[in-house]
Amino acid sequence: MFDHKHYVPILKGRQGEYGALESLNRTVKSGLTPLIEIPPIQWNFVQRVPAKTIDGHLAKVATTMRKSVGLGRSFFIDLLWIPENERMEDGTLPIEWIFRAAREQDLLPIPVINLVRGNEVLNATRDIVQQDERGICLRIQREDFTEFPNLEEQMLTTLEQVSTSVAKTDLIFDLRSIIAPRQIDVDSVIQFVESIPRLRQWRSFTITATSFPENLIGLPPSDSSILDRTEWGLWLELVRRRRELSRWPTYGDYAISHPESAEVDPRIMSASASIRYTADQSWLVLKGKSLRKSGFEQFFGVCQDLVGRPEYSGPNFSWGDKYICDCADGMDGPGNLTTWRKVGTSHHLAFAVRQLANLSGS
Repeated sequence: MFDHKHYVPILKGRQGEYGALESLNRTVKSGLTPLIEIPPIQWNFVQRVPAKTIDGHLAKVATTMRKSVGLGRSFFIDLLWIPENERMEDGTLPIEWIFRAAREQDLLPIPVINLVRGNEVLNATRDIVQQDERGICLRIQREDFTEFPNLEEQMLTTLEQVSTSVAKTDLIFDLRSIIAPRQIDVDSVIQFVESIPRLRQWRSFTITATSFPENLIGLPPSDSSILDRTEWGLWLELVRRRRELSRWPTYGDYAISHPESAEVDPRIMSASASIRYTADQSWLVLKGKSLRKSGFEQFFGVCQDLVGRPEYSGPNFSWGDKYICDCADGMDGPGNLTTWRKVGTSHHLAFAVRQLANLSGS
């Protein structure tokens, strides 16, 4: 399906991330295949009930995906955050409903499964695989290597349940967060990789990870911070030592997010004005003050700070970079939190595709 110079970002299925995908030019879009996680239903903290029904939660997903991903492009859909006992109003499983809606929109999604999905979901996935004939994506984690003494048998059994083969499966080894205490070194990754059964036979093989923190609470306000992109450094080290690998993996990350999909009660936690900006080996995080106290107008000053720094890629690099420049000049903005997730993600996706395309010795 794709090789090691491709890019697989894992993105939350929220408006900022969808908007970032929509903003990409054709060249950047052709260099990536996103994995979109359908987020959990938002919680109404006042009434202490879900803010929507599952039908309301998924109602516009397919049309939003068509607008953001576009036609004629494959992408992955993972419903890991939707409880397996959830049912649509008509009694169908959410995965059945969303893939039916995707067909109506002429989209090309590929379902994502893992090794602990229940039989009902796997049976529904089998029906999707047989109808769409695009195979599946199997997403495994570090824990699977200890949870299943015979990993190969479990993987092949799972594929058999969805009536597909290794050759028609995109394999993702997801390291998730690699911040302490979940840090991992390249030797351990190589050991994991080389213990994956039939490594050369999978349709594609991707390693994903992130070192982006769960939140920015520990970073100082009215200041800038540099955070290491540990996952990019780890992948570059794998590239350097690729002769020790049976197969060179595709690179994937979580863009400018943490893997967990935690939702915070806005009555308790006040967000701050901040920009998450990707650079060569790091993220530059420019953080303002509390939005509740100091307002969104802070973004004008934060953008002025960013465009004067050497990390800034220039207004023509991505939609997000153009927005930053316009905001610094007072020609646009200040936007809201969704806007700034779109800005940072737009820049990051373009930046990662450019990094991989320019990788020497490949």
